Amino acid sequence: MAQGKVSVAAHQTGSGATKQVERSVLFIGQAPDNNSKILPINAQSDFDVEFGAADSPLKTQVKAWQRNGDDLVSGYAISHAPAADVMALIDQAMDQDVSPEIIVICTPVTGKADIESYQAKALEILSSLARRVRFLLATPGLTEGQNWSDLVTALQPLTDGVVGDRVAAVPLLFGDELGAVTGRLCKRSVTIADSPMRVLTGAMSLMPLPTDAAGNPLTNSTTAALDALRFSCTQFYPDFDGVYFGDVNMLDAEGGDYQEIENGRIVDMAARAVRIIAIQNIKNRRLNNSTTGTEYGKREMSRPLRIMARSVNIGADKFPGLIEPPKDDSISITWLDSKTVQIMMKVTPYDSPNTIIVGIMLNAQGKE
Repeated sequence: MAQGKVSVAAHQTGSGATKQVERSVLFIGQAPDNNSKILPINAQSDFDVEFGAADSPLKTQVKAWQRNGDDLVSGYAISHAPAADVMALIDQAMDQDVSPEIIVICTPVTGKADIESYQAKALEILSSLARRVRFLLATPGLTEGQNWSDLVTALQPLTDGVVGDRVAAVPLLFGDELGAVTGRLCKRSVTIADSPMRVLTGAMSLMPLPTDAAGNPLTNSTTAALDALRFSCTQFYPDFDGVYFGDVNMLDAEGGDYQEIENGRIVDMAARAVRIIAIQNIKNRRLNNSTTGTEYGKREMSRPLRIMARSVNIGADKFPGLIEPPKDDSISITWLDSKTVQIMMKVTPYDSPNTIIVGIMLNAQGKE
């Protein structure tokens, strides 16, 4: 004889929210107070209280980040003494589960080896912790007695021959554009797929326009020369008010996919999300080498791409998603053996212009 039995289980589908790494930052720089402490900061932070009332390199950049971001910016900051070991401070943050998208180094680097060491640190963090971080590094601005041409010549060796797809170098021409562009990258009114060059994001709020030893103000001739050397700089538009930014140039190799920060950001975002789904599918027999199992895998693994591709309609206008909607060939699944599956995915960004050429002709024959 049998008796009735009922058991109800709540199944785990892995469809919940995950921690958002994008737009989170870690500032590391010199300041007199709270040295070596990891302090959470946001748009409401009082940096005079956190880092001391005196001016300091760290406070200069975080204030610019605060001004050029929005009311939702958040992250962490570590102040240090002049002789501190910055790499050790980064390790300290990683050990305490600080997982930023961008690490901002406020003390100017002094040589090519410094830049290469930060690229190596980013790769070390990726391989050991699977955290995808990018470094924005300060480089020197004008020193006493220098002209703009002297500065370009002095900075040229810093990036010459460097390959660092996770590192960008920002000269402190105004003095606070490193923090300002970081704030611009954190704004939620635009997406991580938008370049900091985007003019509609608004003008930047910076320290006064600098002049060199001869009294010449900073112009596009200097910033263009530095941009050609792969530095990331402000720029101006003649007869158009305001100071804007160019591309944040990652020091990727010639022809590399990640020479602009926005391309790397969307790939990193997809990688973070797919990694969580891949972990959840370890030994999940729904992902198998049958036709239905492969289709399940494609559907699950491409879920972050479909989310990233969602657009927003504003009246008759459409604000595009982070990437183009995935197609049938955007993901492929190959079984290497009975226990190993290889999944390949393609992420397609939208093209947007940094050069617009307009031609105007006279339509004299159109007169009546």
